[in-house]
Amino acid sequence: MTVRVRIALATVALGGLLACALERPRPSDEPIPPDASAAPQVVAAYHLVEDGRQQLAIGRTAAAIATFQKALALAPSSPHANFALGEAKLRQADYRAALVYGDRVARLVGNDPEWRRRVALLRGQAYEGAGDVARAREAYLDVLRLDPGSAEARDGLARLGDAPPIP
Repeated sequence: MTVRVRIALATVALGGLLACALERPRPSDEPIPPDASAAPQVVAAYHLVEDGRQQLAIGRTAAAIATFQKALALAPSSPHANFALGEAKLRQADYRAALVYGDRVARLVGNDPEWRRRVALLRGQAYEGAGDVARAREAYLDVLRLDPGSAEARDGLARLGDAPPIP
């Protein structure tokens, strides 16, 4: 095990302990860290995804995509890398690819409600971008079923002209 992987494992474990100790909810846009028992390549892929997210945040979409692809090469079944690629493809207006990566994540994570919410939001945005109003509406409603307070889903429905009343 390389030093970088050991550091990555320690960082993930420490982050998980701090999150538990502070008992704070995770912001909706913060990546879901891998499980503490994850394989080293999964942890390394997670950290590559973090690097790619920083590149994406400063507008270096092509560099971010290359970094996300490196993460997928390390851990092809990483929901983090697949989801990040979906988000980057969404940013590039490659809606079909965004949906493909979202579908992969959905298969990888099963019934995890946080991942399902994130994938539904990605789908809503991709369908909306592609002009498929019916599927976008259904995806945004899926988000609201999982997270009734989701501002992103409400905003998406408002853009579609179908905003539900705020409870």
